[in-house]
Amino acid sequence: MVTMISSALLMLLSLLSSVQLSAAESERCLLPEMRKKLDVERLSNTSWYTGLQTNDITASAITCVRFSNFTSTTSGFGVVLTEHGDRFVQFENHFNYVKNGIYRVSKSERELDHAEYVRESNGLDEKTVLRIDHVVADGNQVFLTDYKNYIAGFICPPDPIIDNEHRFVWGFFPSPNPTLSQIAAFMNVLHDAGISTHFHSSTCSETNWSQSLQIPK
Repeated sequence: MVTMISSALLMLLSLLSSVQLSAAESERCLLPEMRKKLDVERLSNTSWYTGLQTNDITASAITCVRFSNFTSTTSGFGVVLTEHGDRFVQFENHFNYVKNGIYRVSKSERELDHAEYVRESNGLDEKTVLRIDHVVADGNQVFLTDYKNYIAGFICPPDPIIDNEHRFVWGFFPSPNPTLSQIAAFMNVLHDAGISTHFHSSTCSETNWSQSLQIPK
């Protein structure tokens, strides 16, 4: 079954490779217009794993991400991130709701996030880590979901005129091995939002999720 799903992902990726962004689109980072505030209560007790991700500046350092332990807060929501690059790291992030479906990472957690990216990168140069910090910590983030098949995550940096490696589009699924119907639902919402880009598959399906990690305080 895993082999069949992996083959389906590869087939889908080969089809996506024919989709090209125009020069204007590649120079300007656009968030989807169909934005809503997340109903976090519907995400509680669920976990979501990256299946598809863009070749952005995090790609060489972060090959798989899991969202879990969603909690509602007065300003937005909290979620536990388990990321896998050269090593596992786990930390809790809080997102503050801004307006029109846009979220930003809580300023109080940016120092911790930076330390975790340094741990995870295993030698990634400091300049690249700071660029990741800038986009993830200061950028506008939008999440689209049907609460069943996918969470589509988008990040645009504060300066919308940017190259493709600073444009994040990630597809999260309720299993490390998404079904074709889940992938199709994710692709359909991108199409409806007028967004097209190149993807590669994450390593979540190859990751051992039985490891127990401590969240840093």
